[in-house]
This record gives sequence, structure tokens and C-alpha cells, in this order.
Amino acid sequence: MASGQVFDPVVLLRIAPLITCSATLSYCWAQNVFISIFTRSRNREKSNTLLPTYIEDWFHGYTGQLIASYTTTILTASANLCYHRRILNAPDSAKWYAAGAFFGAAHFAFVPAVAWKFTSIINNETKGNSVKVLDEWLWVHRFRSLTVDMLSWGCILVGVLKTVKI
Repeated sequence: MASGQVFDPVVLLRIAPLITCSATLSYCWAQNVFISIFTRSRNREKSNTLLPTYIEDWFHGYTGQLIASYTTTILTASANLCYHRRILNAPDSAKWYAAGAFFGAAHFAFVPAVAWKFTSIINNETKGNSVKVLDEWLWVHRFRSLTVDMLSWGCILVGVLKTVKI
């Protein structure tokens, strides 16, 4: 096919989950860097007052973007399993795309462990200890990022490397 010489949509499908997963992982790292600023000793006192409105604005402004990114990763990794499965099985990459989709979805398994923390900060139910609750969220966030998020990215990377000929 002539158009495939300039732009191959199958290659785009193969690398799409890696692109979105990379973006999500980058966003997770940025969250860690920028939100942990509030927990530094020199900022803690001011942060307890500021966090309820900041977290509310941040949460409502970026949660949709994050959900869309994870969902796109899961859907495009899954689409790779459905489309040209025979080709994916040849280099043994189907299992890597499947694992990447699984670990991408596993990110959402952490929601019950963190949702209440944001709710309590936003609703100012922390009794002046918003930073302490944010510290707890950051611990879960870092653990999740270093486990399921990194595993998702790594699995998808292997799937792409086994499938896409550079």
C-alpha cells in the first residue's frame, strides 16, 4: 500500500500505548515533584491552609486528563491484541501488550486507597492537617507509580520493540 510508505497506521497503533503510557508516567513524576513541595518543612504551615482549595482546583482540572490518558493506553494496548493478533503472536509481543494493559488498569485499583484523602482535604476535614494527609497520598502515589505504572510502561515498551521494525 502506497500510503503505508509515508505513514503506516498499524505502526501508529503499535506505538500509541507507549506514547500515552509515557505521557502518563511523566505526569506521575511531575505530580510527585510539584505536590511534594507542599510537604517541605518550610512550606507545611502555609500549605495546611492552602491545600483544600489547591487540591480541589488541581483535582478537578487534571483528573479527566489523567483518566483519558490511562484509558487510551488500556484501549490501544487492547486494540493491538485484537488487530493483527497473528502478527503480534509471531514475535511473542501479544503477552507484553496484554500485561501493559493489565498494569495500566491496575492503576485504578489504588483509587479506594487515595480518593478519601483528596475528599478530606478538599472538604477541609483534616482539622488543619492537610499536609499529613497529602504525605499519605504521596506515599501511595509513589508506590503506585514505581510499581504498576512503571510495569505498564515497561511491558508496552517490550511489546513495541518486539513488534515495530525500526
